[in-house]
Amino acid sequence: MEDVEIDGTVVVGLGGIGSAAALALADRGETVVGLDPRPAGHTEGSSHGPTRLVRRAYFEDPAYVPMTTRAWDLWRELERRSGEHLLTASGVVSVAASGDAARLVQATLEAAARYGLPVEHLGAAGLRERWPALTVPDDWDGVFEPDAGFVDPEATVRVLQRLAVAAGAELRAEAVLSIEHGPAPVVVTASVRYRPRRVVLAAGPWAPALLAGRLPLTVMRKVVAHFTPLDARDLGPERMPGFVISEPDAFHYGFPLLCGDGVKIARHDGGEPTTPATVDREVHEDEVAALRRVLERVLPAAAGPLLKAYTCLYTMSPDCDFLLGPLPGSPGCIVATGCSGHAFKFVPLLGEVLADLALGRRPAVDVGFLCPARFAAAR
Repeated sequence: MEDVEIDGTVVVGLGGIGSAAALALADRGETVVGLDPRPAGHTEGSSHGPTRLVRRAYFEDPAYVPMTTRAWDLWRELERRSGEHLLTASGVVSVAASGDAARLVQATLEAAARYGLPVEHLGAAGLRERWPALTVPDDWDGVFEPDAGFVDPEATVRVLQRLAVAAGAELRAEAVLSIEHGPAPVVVTASVRYRPRRVVLAAGPWAPALLAGRLPLTVMRKVVAHFTPLDARDLGPERMPGFVISEPDAFHYGFPLLCGDGVKIARHDGGEPTTPATVDREVHEDEVAALRRVLERVLPAAAGPLLKAYTCLYTMSPDCDFLLGPLPGSPGCIVATGCSGHAFKFVPLLGEVLADLALGRRPAVDVGFLCPARFAAAR
């Protein structure tokens, strides 16, 4: 096996986050080798499909809001640089049943108030009046964020890789078999042992195997479905924003009607543990039926015939917050993992942060609360 020394960084995984890191590192003059056996747009991980929500008033934790704000600006910068449309500013409406589910609305309002972000609080009547496609019950509540919308993941990955190569990065179609962790990590493929100065690990659902139990991660199977509307009049992005639906027993998200893609909906919580090698890629009738029932309750005009359905993999951390920073015991390996299904909106920012961390610079936003050592210290 050939030993190759690299006076620079090896990026393992070239989905959204890894491709953004390769670009950011190359922009800083770093020697970059990116490794991923799968082409941009493949459907085996977490960076495929036509849409991901982008929100700023982050109900999950207000600590993310400076990151969402910076990411929004970087999406626009990436569009200007590439000349391609990636971000659709449709807004996002979040609706919630009464009781515990309504915490979604209150948390969004609190995050917006803390950082001075524009949002609009609406009761059920206001929601139905603003968006006639919605049929929420009278005891439901909602909040609309106008400075939000959705991005195109597959187009984003292609753009990032094109720009990274133009900036000097070398992207190779190689599968990483293992990483020897320690002060000087070694990246092992079928034919090469790469000895870089540092490694950025952004391997999505393949990260748990490459980390060999060093961090507490679980890969979860999720199902996504697109439906052909029964009535399309009020479902296009000019009439219907991206949406979030919080009910007592489930949490769903979706997107307005897009040409050729129908109305997309998926469940954010739930799912079952799996691995990329063993995941059931078939979407079953009962899974489609469950998603259709949500539309029938809340967005009935969208609940038409199934257009397509597929799986997506979430790599979960125990607290559902990212693991972003040096790997404990292996400071030369910077990880971005455990993104728990809510990282794509941050992609250009995460690339910037990973480049800064790899090069020993302080990121422009505070990411200390996402340090992987929080779990290593708890063991």
